[in-house]
Amino acid sequence: MISPSAWPKSGPFMTVSASDPLLSTASGALVRPIRVGLTTRHGMADEAARQPPDGVEYEFLNVTQGQTGWVRSPVKAALRRYDDEHVDVVESIMGATYTDRPWICSIACFQEAMALSLRGWPLPKFARRRFLERMFLRDNFKSLVFWSHAARATLEDYGGVVHPEILRKAVVVYPAVREVPEHLVARPAGGLRLLFSGDFFRKGGAHVVDAFQVIQRNFPEATLRLCCDERLDFHTPDRQLRDEYLSKITANPSITLGRVPRQVMLEEILPHTDIYLLPTYDEAFGFAILEAMSYGIPVIASNVFAIPEIIESENSGILIDTHPLRLDRYCRGYVVQNIPQDIRHQMKTLLVETINRLAASPELRCRIGVAARTRVRSQFSVEQKNHFMRHIYQDAIAE
Repeated sequence: MISPSAWPKSGPFMTVSASDPLLSTASGALVRPIRVGLTTRHGMADEAARQPPDGVEYEFLNVTQGQTGWVRSPVKAALRRYDDEHVDVVESIMGATYTDRPWICSIACFQEAMALSLRGWPLPKFARRRFLERMFLRDNFKSLVFWSHAARATLEDYGGVVHPEILRKAVVVYPAVREVPEHLVARPAGGLRLLFSGDFFRKGGAHVVDAFQVIQRNFPEATLRLCCDERLDFHTPDRQLRDEYLSKITANPSITLGRVPRQVMLEEILPHTDIYLLPTYDEAFGFAILEAMSYGIPVIASNVFAIPEIIESENSGILIDTHPLRLDRYCRGYVVQNIPQDIRHQMKTLLVETINRLAASPELRCRIGVAARTRVRSQFSVEQKNHFMRHIYQDAIAE
């Protein structure tokens, strides 16, 4: 996390016109809120927009021009122009954009920003890096905000960016989750309810299903909810693999498959979950993990990318060591191509051992759940994130 000492004690004064909404400062002076335009309704952006920093107003911008240049991005909000003349700062999420306003870029990893092509044709890595360097060296580009230290490392490790001006603009600000009301944290007793969500194969859902079938022998009352969609979340070119796991799910009456509306997840599913599972092959950040922890749910997850920054293993959650298995070998882009039998066996063994520990000890689940909530409150609070983002916006509009 960036240090508060790095920021000025007060932000720039903004000119007020007769039509501007006004805020009153502690000294009684009237200033206009900083208007920040967001380029996409990405899940975390939508969440952040509901609770802006003091003195900041968020809005989602309308696209005025799509990707028309030679360089294209698969990120739907990237390399477009927006109706942004009325905002003070543009926050481009998950990729660079075109604007004449002061702007910042918020990304989970540099691979997202570098997912560029020449009108669909592959571009060499050095060409993609050079294109982004030119974007980030513009006078109106102010800050490159990474969601984790693991993400910040990709700027140099993956992107090969060494320009000191760009490195100076790169900061880390963790995403945040809202504090959960106590009545939703207090889950009713009885049973053993497991939860998995997301892209089924890439997030490790196949291994969760395999482990659950073993767990049921010792805990016949256990249930598993898979919050994913058969049509949208079972990405793999291996049709036999897909059919095999859909058959396992359909044949097991203790497994429920299907997405739910977000409010149902927040108010009904998470409050009735005992263990959240995400043995993922890769992860841009791990917002779903953070959200589960905010409910006091013990999480079992892979120790990949930024997840160890969220979970302190054996304290605020449990990490399984998947590095020796090199799971990324079986992914191409965001799609799992196949899962060898030995990998299935090893992942099942790791998960069964860890789930059994938690399932057999309500006291351990409670201790980890309490520590998880404490960690979220101390490191991933809305107040802390807003403190840093407010100063980033203030710096962006400073003369």
